[in-house]
Amino acid sequence: MRKVITATLALATGCVLAGTAVAQSDEEKINYRQAVLVVIGGNFGPMGDMAQGEIDYDAEVFARNAERVADLSRMALEGFEGGPHSGDTDAKAAIWDEWDQFEQGMTNFEEAAQGLAEATEGGDQDLGAVQQDFMQVAESCQNCHDNYRDN
Repeated sequence: MRKVITATLALATGCVLAGTAVAQSDEEKINYRQAVLVVIGGNFGPMGDMAQGEIDYDAEVFARNAERVADLSRMALEGFEGGPHSGDTDAKAAIWDEWDQFEQGMTNFEEAAQGLAEATEGGDQDLGAVQQDFMQVAESCQNCHDNYRDN
């Protein structure tokens, strides 16, 4: 329940900040991207738990979360544009030094997330049928974290 509340608050913050995208301060940009990424994690985490057998697989929840991650994946890059941004962030300066590679990685994430959402559409797929699509999203996340995030 705590994760749901945290994710909801993060999404609300992101929505409020999205309305001021043109004239955002560094702090607002950081808050925006962190909110989007927290909500992505709040939806992707249970999918990973299902994929690893830590919780029971629920095809409807998996599909719902995949759709949410796909929707949010289209928002993630916006919070990094115009940086680097000064403030409390784990984002490495390499993002802006290697912008083309970072942007391509975010595009890969978005495409993988869209593929997973399409593969799970309808919420009646066996986990084995969507496992490869899930792993592509997980790998795109991990690649970005390995290269562009402290911690």
